[in-house]
Amino acid sequence: MKKQMLKIITVTLLITVLVSGCRKREAMLPDNLVNFETSQQGITASENSINFKIKLERPTDRDIAVTISIAEQGVFYATDYVTTPAAAAGKLQLLIPSGNTETSFTVSKVNGVLFDGDEQLLFDIYSSASPVFIGNRKQLALNFAELVSGSTSAVINGGGALFPNKTFIDLSANRETPVNRGNWDLGFYTGPDDFRVILNSSSAMMAKQLAKNDLTQVTAADTIGFSAEVAFNQFAPTPVSLPYIDYPNGDLTRTAIGAISSIATDNKVYIVNRGTGPGNPAPARGWKKVRIIRYAGGGYTLQYADISATSFQEMNIAKDDKYFFKYISFDNGSVNVEPEKKKWDMAWSYFSNTTNFGAGEVPYLFQDIIIINRNVQVAKVMTATKAFADFDSTNIAAQTFLTTQTAIGSDWRSGGGPTSSPAVRTDRYYIIRDGNNNYYKLRFTALTQNGERGYPAYESVLIKRG
Repeated sequence: MKKQMLKIITVTLLITVLVSGCRKREAMLPDNLVNFETSQQGITASENSINFKIKLERPTDRDIAVTISIAEQGVFYATDYVTTPAAAAGKLQLLIPSGNTETSFTVSKVNGVLFDGDEQLLFDIYSSASPVFIGNRKQLALNFAELVSGSTSAVINGGGALFPNKTFIDLSANRETPVNRGNWDLGFYTGPDDFRVILNSSSAMMAKQLAKNDLTQVTAADTIGFSAEVAFNQFAPTPVSLPYIDYPNGDLTRTAIGAISSIATDNKVYIVNRGTGPGNPAPARGWKKVRIIRYAGGGYTLQYADISATSFQEMNIAKDDKYFFKYISFDNGSVNVEPEKKKWDMAWSYFSNTTNFGAGEVPYLFQDIIIINRNVQVAKVMTATKAFADFDSTNIAAQTFLTTQTAIGSDWRSGGGPTSSPAVRTDRYYIIRDGNNNYYKLRFTALTQNGERGYPAYESVLIKRG
């Protein structure tokens, strides 16, 4: 009897310890918070609608109902604007599905309504279902005018550890545009005096020119040896592959595909390795043969086919001065990728970079690259020279500004090789001059969110308005 009682007591104590241990581990998790992705946005005169996201810190095992209240200043529901989903009695009812971390709603202008520019909507996270709590970024202001943001702290939506997004960031509009990096293949330069084509540098693409200028005369025999030469090799990168990528500084005279000649017969066929898409393992996107010529209207004609095909498809790409590049997908034709030229400043991306391991420059795939737009300039400031808080407009003139697209590049973070973990460099920050001559000081504040890569964070402050 005593032995049985002893066993019962022992088992009871063991269960108590296990339950207590589980509770302690559960208690170590921080509160799961719901927040707006941003705290302030503007909708310009040329825009008809705008989308907003509400995000959780981490997914839950149940649907989370979220109520958003709306306060109107100079605008009226149904008369001036509507929402999707529809609002009722000044509130939006949203649902974050189980296993997800976000939901969204859209504000659309009513057709024909004119705005003075001082109208505003104030959104407030009114309630959220258990076990989620309302976070600090619970309010969002929407201005019915172009916004020049004074300051912001934001998390870049890179999509997570598989880095599926290339994310374009507009500092003045306090807006980001994430685009799946497998959604496009080629970008066509829209500048008036040049005809240049870029590869999707976020998907490990490469291209090699052949001597032929007729797609129908190109067969698999023309590609012998290409699988090793026209491809990234992260374990043994080689300088032989360097000419087949677009050089990372953004110089359009150093692209894998040469300038498109006005003489059609001068434009040769290229074999294109489409690289890989997001995933683990990363899926191969296949190969194409392409030829690009100019058409009489001042744009491009793209001819493309599978390597073994005896015929090909064609599409025309017109130039558009609102953008720096127009994009196509071999699968889906013309696609939207980067925003208009004055509506983004920098982008975070997985990237076809170069490095030198001691035996010369080689192509190398790199996560967490920051590239800048073609109308943006960047200067680096070390905190030992001037503290971030102390830098103001009087210090701008002394800075040296760069225009190469990798002016920030990987400089904002350290490590990440075989011997060290990556981390944000806190001894430097950057001065950004955007396409509208606004100056911002910007510093990166985090490489991860809740330990997950693909969600870096930054802080920016307007120091001089254009």
